[in-house]
Amino acid sequence: MLRRSVSGGAAPRRWLAGLAWLLACASVQAQPRVLQVGFYDNPPKLMRTADGAPSGIFVELLQAIAREEGWTLAFQPCRWAECLQRLQRGELDVMPDVAMTSERQAQFDFHVQPAMLSWSQLYRGASVPVGTLLDLEGRRVAVLRDSVQATALQGMVAGFGLHVVMVPVDSFAEGFEAVAAGRADVAAVNVHFGDYHMNAYGLRATPVVFNPTRLYFAVPRGRHADVLRAIDRHLVRWAADAQSPYHQILRRWAVPEGATRVPQWVAPALGGLVGAAALLGAVSLWLRRRVRLATAAMQRSERRFRELTESLPDVVWTLDPVTMRFTYVSPAVQRLRGYTPQEVMAMPLEAALPSDALARVRSLVLRGLVELERSGAPQTPPTVMEVPQPRRDGSWVWTEVVTTLVRDPDTGHIEVRGVTRDISERRAAQERIERLARYDQLTGLPNRTWLQERLAALLATARLQREALAVLVVDLDHFKTVNDAQGLQAGDALLVQVARRLEAALGPREMVARLDGDEFAVVLIDVSADVAAQRAQALLGAIAGPYRFEGADIGLGATIGIALYPDDGDAAEELLRRADAAMHQAKRTGRNAFRFFTSELQHRSQQLLRLSSALAQALPHGELQVLYQPQLALRDGRIVGAEALLRWQHPQLGAVSPTDFIPVAESSGRIIEIGGWVLQQALAAARRWADVPGAPYVAVNVSVLQLRHTGFVQRLCDLANSAGVPPQRVELEVTESVTAGEAEQARQMLQPLQEAGFPIAIDDFGTGYSSLTYLRRLGFARLKIDQAFVRDIGRDPDNEAIIRAIVQLARTLGLTTVAEGVETIEQASFLAREGCDLIQGWLVAAAMREADFVTLLGKHDPAGWRQRWLPGVD
Repeated sequence: MLRRSVSGGAAPRRWLAGLAWLLACASVQAQPRVLQVGFYDNPPKLMRTADGAPSGIFVELLQAIAREEGWTLAFQPCRWAECLQRLQRGELDVMPDVAMTSERQAQFDFHVQPAMLSWSQLYRGASVPVGTLLDLEGRRVAVLRDSVQATALQGMVAGFGLHVVMVPVDSFAEGFEAVAAGRADVAAVNVHFGDYHMNAYGLRATPVVFNPTRLYFAVPRGRHADVLRAIDRHLVRWAADAQSPYHQILRRWAVPEGATRVPQWVAPALGGLVGAAALLGAVSLWLRRRVRLATAAMQRSERRFRELTESLPDVVWTLDPVTMRFTYVSPAVQRLRGYTPQEVMAMPLEAALPSDALARVRSLVLRGLVELERSGAPQTPPTVMEVPQPRRDGSWVWTEVVTTLVRDPDTGHIEVRGVTRDISERRAAQERIERLARYDQLTGLPNRTWLQERLAALLATARLQREALAVLVVDLDHFKTVNDAQGLQAGDALLVQVARRLEAALGPREMVARLDGDEFAVVLIDVSADVAAQRAQALLGAIAGPYRFEGADIGLGATIGIALYPDDGDAAEELLRRADAAMHQAKRTGRNAFRFFTSELQHRSQQLLRLSSALAQALPHGELQVLYQPQLALRDGRIVGAEALLRWQHPQLGAVSPTDFIPVAESSGRIIEIGGWVLQQALAAARRWADVPGAPYVAVNVSVLQLRHTGFVQRLCDLANSAGVPPQRVELEVTESVTAGEAEQARQMLQPLQEAGFPIAIDDFGTGYSSLTYLRRLGFARLKIDQAFVRDIGRDPDNEAIIRAIVQLARTLGLTTVAEGVETIEQASFLAREGCDLIQGWLVAAAMREADFVTLLGKHDPAGWRQRWLPGVD
């Protein structure tokens, strides 16, 4: 009986315990996510308020994101080096204010969109004249001890042969104290610390800036990918909205420390004045009257000045040359751009000018500052430039801007003064005149005159960049018959439709012009003979097909002659003449075809057409395969990833080189289907590598045509999700041709991929169109050094210098570098010494099947590899 009683009581207890466990789990799940955030003192980016609470730019930015994501932030104070160590051990979840380097990328994960852009700047004592880098000769410069900043500054002054005394300090604050106390003339600090603290120390900013840096939030390697995606999502959206929390935070912290504080000497001075007032009462009454009269006169003068400036249709403005912020803007700006003067003064200069015009203005201001410092003149001569400016409604207005730099004779302060006027009507008239002189009035295409001018310019560019160029002369077949049968009106309508079809078939850097009658010219940029043949065939297809006129279908064909630069000539008129001769030869041997100027290229074009037909069957017949070539980290010898390489084995043609069939696939449009298949294979392989130590990433080449194809981003995301592969393990390689168009078009192609988490690498860097503007704005993660440079290591000092410049540029922009085609120990040793991050080539391994790659990963010995191939290289 007793046993039964105990047993009967145990069941309810077990039931109650289970219920308590479920309630506890529900309570845990209901709790908000808590992120441990590292925190160190670096005002104004990270600092504490008077009551000890965390504050600063990065703190407020993360708090704004946390509010929208529902996170709870727990700030953990630590010193900088200690913070990074704790982050690496996983004791911290997030660390703000971290610059991305190749070493840190191996330790931490970063988001894609930078949280802040920073740079170093020199700040001088009030009596120290420093306007350019050359003014540092013989000066003492306080620099942060053992910092990248100090290394960069030493490299700059050494490059100019300057004698500068470096004064090491342990903090930026100590550097400012050294200048204020006279122990140093100039201090080098980051711009955010400097602008925030310079007033408190009585220092002034100089125009000397260097060492640009991107700052990020970092998380432990392989953890919190969702946190990084959330940060990227908010930063990308907020960066495009001037009223977002991001821009509000930056504007709020732009006020320098001490700007609104009362100086310490005010209190005792006021006490002294109280006593003096009793003795100077009578004098004070007389002075008050004089002051009232002078003030009234000054107010009348200021009123007349404002009435004059505010009645002018032109915008009068002043600009601080150091901060590049407007200090005064007249009300006429509201008529010109739709913004109030207060709104314009609150904007950065970048919001008023396009990037090229902004660069010209910055250069103008810098030259003016140098000239005034050198000559001691009161002002610079006026400079006139024409620039477009954005309006509130999204449109652009063309303006003429007259600027001059003026020195205040009393204070020595320099400001930029300017007048901006609307020249839209004048520009429109100029454009109408230019259009009449350079464009065909029927089709709207460039005429022969404009074609020859543009072709001459394109040839000059092609010579500098060692590009090929093709000129095509297109003549309509039997057009005279159509014209005679249907009438001139039908003939004109037909020519307009042909012009539109030709325009639609060309890329952004290519052009089409109407030469005369039914004859057109097309210019193709950076194309081989093979690609020119493919494009000519595509143009014939675009022209063919019925044309509708008054309810009737009109059939039409065309004949094309092709001349190539530099094979067939190096002058515009010569290439046009030879393309025309090739076109007439094609007319004699049969219409509705194309022909090269040389018989050898004509034979090659016929082979290319056969190759195109064979490629159409390659995928369904299983002739394509994907091989993988390892990418190895020079720092530690680990294999960190592999590039997926497409190969084609044809039953009759044998192994077909990618340099032969990839252009054919792109020109025919088959690259969309083939590229999608390659991505599918590569993602499946990456999924199988997930259990391999280090989980190598896979790099896949993506054509510009794939990027432009509707639905590509969604298709890629679906493939990655289906394969269970995080986007961070799929690197997309694009060639420099992606930057051949407008930067905004390239950004629109790449930004959705970056927001989804896919890193973007620029392939064959240094051989195409890339510029610093593109690298900065398009957010590339990696640069691949073309094997053409690597091949000549040890033989060509110029190519070695180019490699050094690329590696240094990448390091400055926070990008990693991969060298392709590494085949010798000499090449690998040079690249390791110069700081290249990764190599790829036969020295590591040839491209191989996936199974062989997995086998290689299992038996690869990183330390042994370095000892064997890189002896003595640290």
